[in-house]
Amino acid sequence: MDAKYIIADSGGSSTSWGIVLKTDEVVFIQTDSLHPKYALSDGFSWSDLKSQFEGMNVPLYFYGAGCSGEVVQARMRDHLEQLGFSEVTIYPDTLAACRALCGNEAGWVAILGTGSILVQYNGTDITRRIGGYGSLAGDEGSGFYFGKLLIRYLLSTEEWKAEWIELFQSREFILSKLAASDAQQWISGLGGKTADLDFRFLHEQNAALFVKEYCLQIPELKQISFIGTYGFEQETVFVHVFENQGIRVSKRLASPIADLVRYHQMREC
Repeated sequence: MDAKYIIADSGGSSTSWGIVLKTDEVVFIQTDSLHPKYALSDGFSWSDLKSQFEGMNVPLYFYGAGCSGEVVQARMRDHLEQLGFSEVTIYPDTLAACRALCGNEAGWVAILGTGSILVQYNGTDITRRIGGYGSLAGDEGSGFYFGKLLIRYLLSTEEWKAEWIELFQSREFILSKLAASDAQQWISGLGGKTADLDFRFLHEQNAALFVKEYCLQIPELKQISFIGTYGFEQETVFVHVFENQGIRVSKRLASPIADLVRYHQMREC
């Protein structure tokens, strides 16, 4: 491909790539997550990515979850440069969300994906962060937190419906999954696995916790945009909960990649 540059957005579950061609067309592809907890581990292999992007000697603008610290950014940059990009610029995924949702305008942005955070954006930089403590200490309103609420509910409920048994088998099966090495990824994916089941009350509880723990700490917060697969899948729930607290939702996206690419294309003009 005759590319000009590449935009990447890496979350906790996958990485989306927007390859901007010299014709200004964009090719979108998806790969596994490049979250530092995976990508910088000893067992992670970069070989598939190296073969996929071999010969693309173009700039890469990489936005990644877990990439806010300078030390992590430097380590990620070293690995990504070895894939053959001419230069690599690393940004946190929170900035991807703000640029995709707000462009050059100021606003409050909620990320409601595998994890969660609330940030204030001044049109250029993130000026305030609420939450973002990770799965062990926070992440209310996220796909992971919904999974935790669901597991607690199932383990504490005596009589199971047939559709629960079909999906989860038994309490013993859930406990075995919690003890497995991939427990966190399994919990994070429960929102999608139970999409056809009636657990709206747990999604509402999850959304209400996000508003209570983060949004209501900011009295001046009257308008918000949100992004993330989990939040977008539960759009009606989150909009209802936000608006019940007097917070208007202005924009929502499942993924930032398309709008993020447009942000960079506009900066070329």
